[in-house]
Amino acid sequence: MKKKILFMLISMNVGGTERAFLNMLHELPKEEYDITVLLLQKKGGFYQDIPKHVTIKEMKDFPQVGRHLRHLSYNPKQKIKEHLYKRRYKEALFLFALQSYIRVTKDRRMLFKIIFKKVPMMKDEYDIAVAYAGPMDIITYYIATRVKAAEKHQWIHFDVNQIGFDLWFAKKMYKSFNRIFVVSKTAATNLKEKIPTLSNKIETQVSSLPVSTITQFAEKEDVFNTSSTLKIVTVARVMKEKGPDIAVKVLYELKKLGYNIQWHWIGEGEWMVHIKNLIKELDVEDSFILEGLKSNPYPYIRQSDIYVQPSRHEGYCLTIAEARALKKPIVATDTAGAAEQIKNGETGLISGVDVQELLQSIVKLIENPKLRIKFGEALKRENVGQLTPVNFKERNTYFERNTSRKQSTV
Repeated sequence: MKKKILFMLISMNVGGTERAFLNMLHELPKEEYDITVLLLQKKGGFYQDIPKHVTIKEMKDFPQVGRHLRHLSYNPKQKIKEHLYKRRYKEALFLFALQSYIRVTKDRRMLFKIIFKKVPMMKDEYDIAVAYAGPMDIITYYIATRVKAAEKHQWIHFDVNQIGFDLWFAKKMYKSFNRIFVVSKTAATNLKEKIPTLSNKIETQVSSLPVSTITQFAEKEDVFNTSSTLKIVTVARVMKEKGPDIAVKVLYELKKLGYNIQWHWIGEGEWMVHIKNLIKELDVEDSFILEGLKSNPYPYIRQSDIYVQPSRHEGYCLTIAEARALKKPIVATDTAGAAEQIKNGETGLISGVDVQELLQSIVKLIENPKLRIKFGEALKRENVGQLTPVNFKERNTYFERNTSRKQSTV
């Protein structure tokens, strides 16, 4: 009999988490797994890439839940004043009591209990239910309280030391999960330090990487004309955590030093207007190219002279793994997971999250073509390979000890 698995994500927007998820889906044999994907919103550039045999559902209550969450948690003082001004005294008293409770106890579960009061349980039951997009409180709470499953998994795709993370909420809610997967050793260690009582559930699980597919797609087209201009490429969303402003400032410094260079950034995001203004302000419009979203970014990586990841923080960073698979010389900032992928000075360079430090590392590669070749040759000898996806047939020691126990209640 097929194992029934439910995965829950925000959407299928183009990003590392979603791409890693698609890689996993393609690794799971459809003869063995009956897979359902539950999305908060049925949308995104990767939506059409979900395999046809996968059942796709949408959380119909999400618009109402989202509105209710914003109403009860965003600027509560202002909301209380508005209620009082309009003589809605019961609403003002309720919101004041709720916020006072959360402030004293640090426990936001009461907020979610109120919001989810009218959200029904999912009708289907599953062998495994996975809160894949994490940390994401709505998804964690839904899987923990609105899904019936023999086993529940929580995935963490970011370094919890670097992102907005409700530690108290996680300590309480993650008890409902049998396994907690984190995408890098460093990020897993950081999570264990924050929640030591759940260390026995926390495991490192690197995302699956289909190297042969990446190589095939990389050869599909040429995106750059032959020229003497050195090409730097970054594939990432245009948002603060990915460091596009750092990249623009580094390019500005490179141009001042007289280098004939172009930096191509593949991706879109909420910082697009800000970055366009910065590009214009620093007068690098002819050399910092915002390419937008690309369904196939791999030809850009293949044809780059240097791949640069200027992120402020990461979990594992799948695009670094993809650049490694294409044997490119890489400069990456020192984020969680970077040192797990790059041997500094042997297969690439790891820089501080700083304009001057990143500039020095890039200049080192520009000035030393033999070093770029050395890194590429070292990556050829390295077994980037087909990384092992999660084996849902295997249960860890914790779950074997607790198969007969009732799921934790919230």
